[in-house]
Formats: sequence, structure tokens, C-alpha cells
Amino acid sequence: MQRALTRMLAFACLAVGHADEPERTDAALPAITTEDILANPLDDTAYVKSARCLSTGKYRRIEIMNNQTLIFHGRRDDAWLNVLPNRCLGLQSDMILSVEKRGMRLCARDRFRGVSRFQNDVPSMPCSLGDFHHVRSENIGAIRDAFEARGRTSTVAKTVGAGERGKAAPEDPPASE
Repeated sequence: MQRALTRMLAFACLAVGHADEPERTDAALPAITTEDILANPLDDTAYVKSARCLSTGKYRRIEIMNNQTLIFHGRRDDAWLNVLPNRCLGLQSDMILSVEKRGMRLCARDRFRGVSRFQNDVPSMPCSLGDFHHVRSENIGAIRDAFEARGRTSTVAKTVGAGERGKAAPEDPPASE
């Protein structure tokens, strides 16, 4: 599941990078070969090492995207994506996180709960943080859009899920007349 989320987020980031380009038809796109990909590696900035811990002074607020993804918003354009190792049952986007910190930083495997803004609601189950992945602030909108699109259509889920299994996405059966 974590691999599928990572692939979906990578796809969303690529989509943002090409949002300014005019739309082209498939016939106008040149075929990309493996040799082309290997001959043109990405810049070093495309490979960001994930961090196990994040200092509490680096982030200002935490956004809950869904029951397995958190965004830690920092100063200026800093943000960190945290994909939880497991789904956090009961965690909802309108909750506040209550984190059990040990020291002045948050680390992978630190535990937290989602607490309702209203006293009468039930908190989420105890959950654990994952690694922190630095992302550009301008990509957060694309990540959010990818999650919303996944909820609206099965195409994103099929594409991401097919890549995880190593098979092509199943094609829809032809419409009968």
C-alpha cells in the first residue's frame, strides 16, 4: 500500500511539472526509449533522501490528507510528506493530532492519535509515524488532487495498483452495441 501511495504521489508531482505545457495529442508525442531515459538522468534535486526525524521547530502545522498520509507544513516553502506505515483507523481530516513526543523532534514510529475538535467524538486508534519526505510546497496541491481523483475514479487506483503488481492495468471490456 505504501508503494502504491508513493507511485501515486510521484505521478502527481510529474503532472504538476508539466501543467504549464500546452496539451498535445498522443500522435504528437515522440516515443521514449529506455536508452533515452538512461542517457538523460534526473538532476540531483529530484532525489531527495527521506529523513527519519523532523525537529519540532521546522514545522508550523500538520495537515491530515487521509488515514495514511500527513503533511507537515513548515516555514517558507518547506513541507514534509509522512506516509504512515499502516492506515490509522478513525483518523479524519478535521481532527487535531495529539503526538507522544520524546524530546524536541518527531521520529518515525513515534505514536499519535487523532483527536476530534469536539469533546463528544471518539479519537482515532493509536498510530505510528513513517519517514519524513521533503516536498516542494507547489506539489502539495497536486498530491491533494491525486487523492481526490483516486476517490472519484478507479483509473488512478488501477494504474498505481497495476504498477505495484508488475502487470499492465486491466483494460475495460469493449462496450456492446
